[in-house]
Amino acid sequence: MASLVPFTIDLTAHEGTRLAAVLDALGPHWDPTQIFTDEAEAHRMLYAHLDSDQQAAYDLLIADGVLPETPEVIT
Repeated sequence: MASLVPFTIDLTAHEGTRLAAVLDALGPHWDPTQIFTDEAEAHRMLYAHLDSDQQAAYDLLIADGVLPETPEVIT
């Protein structure tokens, strides 16, 4: 009966190349902190000035865990 030969692949070098390609594609002006800050501001603006029915629905979504109570902001 033939025995199996172990077969392993080290993807470390490939992952380094892939990460470099992703960061190159994002470009030098990519600012993840600003992106998260802008998303939090958009969330605040989206749910501001709700009428009473909309506010009730929003509160229900928060209570059920569908929406976060406050968006996470990275400082």
